[in-house]
Amino acid sequence: MAAKRQINQIRVGAILSYVSMGLSTAISLVYTPVMIQRLGDSEYGIYQAVLPIISYLNLLNLGMNSAYIRYYSRAKVKNDRSMMAKLNGMFLLTFTALGLICLAVGFILSFHGSVIFGANTTPEEVALGEKLLRIMTVNSAVFLPLSVFNSHITLHERYLFQKIVAMGKQVLNPLLMIPLLLLGYRSVTLTVVTLAFTLATGVIDVYYCFARLGMRFSFRRYDFGLMRRMFGFTVYVFIGIVVDNFNWSIDRLLLLWFHGTTAVTVYTVAAQLNVYYQSFSAAVSNVLIPRVHRLVAQRAPMRNLDNLFIKAARLQFMLLSGIFLGFVAVGRTFVVLWGGDAKFAVDYYTTLLLFFATIWQNVQLVGYEILRAKNMHKFNALCGASIAVFNALISIPLCIAWQGLGAAVGTMIACFLGGVLLMNWYFHRRVGLDIPRFWRRIFQLLPSMALPLVAAVAISLLAPVRGYLGVVLWGVVFMAVYLPSLWLFGMNRYERGLVTGPLRRLLRR
Repeated sequence: MAAKRQINQIRVGAILSYVSMGLSTAISLVYTPVMIQRLGDSEYGIYQAVLPIISYLNLLNLGMNSAYIRYYSRAKVKNDRSMMAKLNGMFLLTFTALGLICLAVGFILSFHGSVIFGANTTPEEVALGEKLLRIMTVNSAVFLPLSVFNSHITLHERYLFQKIVAMGKQVLNPLLMIPLLLLGYRSVTLTVVTLAFTLATGVIDVYYCFARLGMRFSFRRYDFGLMRRMFGFTVYVFIGIVVDNFNWSIDRLLLLWFHGTTAVTVYTVAAQLNVYYQSFSAAVSNVLIPRVHRLVAQRAPMRNLDNLFIKAARLQFMLLSGIFLGFVAVGRTFVVLWGGDAKFAVDYYTTLLLFFATIWQNVQLVGYEILRAKNMHKFNALCGASIAVFNALISIPLCIAWQGLGAAVGTMIACFLGGVLLMNWYFHRRVGLDIPRFWRRIFQLLPSMALPLVAAVAISLLAPVRGYLGVVLWGVVFMAVYLPSLWLFGMNRYERGLVTGPLRRLLRR
């Protein structure tokens, strides 16, 4: 019964993740153009330029969430309650200290805005950027200790509660932001509202952990020896997170330095769409993290990990391919509508490049979690660091020459070399995952993509896609081709069962 309940939680969690992301994306169709229009290129560009800096500050968690999940999963398998309480106490103290460090670093940076934002910004833009940086720093500092409670909920696989709270935050946040923008409030108010939502959801997580999960803490003795061993594990997780943030945020900073705030605003449309694209893939892998660590802790056969890896990857590939081809079909019109100006037309090609860079890496997200569970993620971190340097070196001339489009080309090349070629060699030769079998199972889906690809290109070149209604209608036409083709020529019995099983249960009721 417990195992069945866990499987149901995983399925519900994945479904709610997609519902939440769908609602959030739909709201963003309205929210982002309103934000760009109300704030203007200058203020919106500064707002977006601060976000990568905050993403770097968030790295002060040092990847400790992964260590918490790994060590707590091992204690849970052994039913060692005293160790679980000890880990809870240690990580809460550690993340509180890291939050204070984050606060100090962020405020120090906020007094050097002219250096951070470059010579192409005005004094007014610098002053605004410094103010936004201080508010967002407080948000990050508060989030760090609260993340312990969110990770605890993940460990117990209570995805129904977790995703409902996340959905409420993702939906209510922009629904409150839009009226504030229309009333004349600016970016400072928006960041304060985001901070309020962080505090509110954090309080809800804390209450749930104490009231429903019986979370216990032990602060009697901080085990520095254990923490040193954990830091040995997390140092490479941390490097990997730094590299990932660098690869996906360096483009905006380069654009700000070489071309100013308007170039950042134009590129942000493509970058934001890629964030949504990545999150759709992560919805599957995120709910499988506890299961991966549990299988490794139980010393399950490698074949079990291979099967889990392939199942998740095929689902991710079907979803990401559908979005990619759908964007080929109607994205040209969509980016101009969403951005609100013809200057955003270049984001069609920029987004396609970012999507193409993302898809091959993100179908392997479970594989990266297997590395962490096995404490074999050192190569990934060092490989990623080398590729990040390569990304910066090739993106600088490309960015200078072709602005956002050139920056996206540099990111795509770097991601393919590091995330696909080098990491697949390591997965197969060192970890023991059956990568040839993995890609055979992925490529078995390609014949089902042939007809949808033709349909997507035909719609893009020939169809009169006008306005949001045209985007929706022609998007439905594409899906009417993609879904039957996938069902008939791509999906296996297990994947069809994920659709027909819930439908049969619903019809019986």
